[in-house]
Amino acid sequence: MAVRTAADVLGPLAAKCGTDLDRFLDELELGTEVDTWDPRADRIALLTLHAAKGLEFPVVFIAGCDDGLLPLRSWRGSEVDYAEERRLLFVGMTRATTRLTLYTAAKRTLRGEVTECAPSPFLSSVDQALIDRRGGDAQSRARKKPRVQQAALF
Repeated sequence: MAVRTAADVLGPLAAKCGTDLDRFLDELELGTEVDTWDPRADRIALLTLHAAKGLEFPVVFIAGCDDGLLPLRSWRGSEVDYAEERRLLFVGMTRATTRLTLYTAAKRTLRGEVTECAPSPFLSSVDQALIDRRGGDAQSRARKKPRVQQAALF
């Protein structure tokens, strides 16, 4: 069954690319998920920024808008194409027709270690009048009621 599904998905892509293996691998890497996305499906679509290109949705959520993730800085010494990373975020942001929600984290666990996070530097170019921050600053977190601990049964 899985082989048949894979053939159904990859067959049209292979036909489109013909004998050009490099093109096939590039298309596969850059988001053929869009080819398997069914707009008639009544469900949430989870897509990469690459795969979202050319699509539109009423509501879009983009998680991980943190420095180090957007732009991605996964290892020391790696080159980052900032223009490409900015363009990818812009592609994701412009998929929303009604509402766009961008998520950042104050802390994130990476490789088993909790680290402080800063918002992506790309967010500084977004018009501040368009931003509705919720729970993002230390003062608003401090004003929240203390979390009630549930009593243990045993």
